[in-house]
Amino acid sequence: MNIPHTTATTPVLLDLVNSRLVLAEAIYDELGDDAAASAWLRAHGGSGSTAEVEGARRAREAFVPFLRGEASAEVFEPWLSAMHQSASLADGRLVWSLTADDEHVIGVRALTEWDALQSATGSRIRPCANPECQHFLVDHSKANSRKWHSMDSCGNRMKSRRHYARSKELAS
Repeated sequence: MNIPHTTATTPVLLDLVNSRLVLAEAIYDELGDDAAASAWLRAHGGSGSTAEVEGARRAREAFVPFLRGEASAEVFEPWLSAMHQSASLADGRLVWSLTADDEHVIGVRALTEWDALQSATGSRIRPCANPECQHFLVDHSKANSRKWHSMDSCGNRMKSRRHYARSKELAS
C-alpha cells in the first residue's frame, strides 16, 4: 500500500496511541473489537483488512511504551524492514513513494509521522504530564513546552493540586 508523505491528510500516530484507555470502571479500546478496529482504520485512510487490524494493534503496543521512555527504538525494526521506497519521474522531478504491506502500513505511517515530529528542542509528541493520565499530545507551540493533553482537564487539575499543596504547607 502506498503511504502518503504528508501526515496532514489523515494523521494516525496520535489517534493510535490514544486509542486505548484503561480506567477504573472499564477499558476503552477503539481497536479492541475487529469490526470497530476495521472502521477506525478506514476512517484513518486504511483498508481495514484483518492484517491491517492486527498490524495496527502491534504498532500501538510498540509506540506506547516507546513514547513513555520504557522501550528503545529497536521495537520499530519490523516496520523499518517492511518499508520500501521507490522513485519515479513526474513533470521532470523525482517523486518518492513509500510502500508497505497491509500488516505494516499503519505502523510505517505512524513511524513517518513520529519522525516528522522530532525537532531540535525534542520530540513534539509526548505523554501528558499528569501521571494519572494515559493520553499523549502533539505540541505545536513555538517553545515546544506544552505539558497537558488538555488544559481543561489535566492542566487545571494539576495546577489546582499544586496550589492546594502550597496553601496547606503555608498554613502549617
